[in-house]
Amino acid sequence: MEKTKILIGMLIIAVLLVGTVMAHENFIETKKLVEEKVSCNNLTNEQIEEIGDYYMEQMHPGEAHEQMHNMMGGEESETVKLMHVNMAKMMYCNNGEG
Repeated sequence: MEKTKILIGMLIIAVLLVGTVMAHENFIETKKLVEEKVSCNNLTNEQIEEIGDYYMEQMHPGEAHEQMHNMMGGEESETVKLMHVNMAKMMYCNNGEG
């Protein structure tokens, strides 16, 4: 029974680590855009959304980020997408207009 608990614990840790690594890999291209200070006029809507998601991850890393997504309807919800776009426009594009 104790071995089972240890194995389950190790499995949970492994899943969390893989999720964290994958989340960081998703931001490699986005981080590159931010670091290169690519003009918002030269970004697609999807890239702007990703930049907002990247900024959100910086402010609320890992599980906190996922919890916020869940509170707003889930990762793929229009509410989350719009929030990411508006965050990028405000923080990256210096444009408070949505």
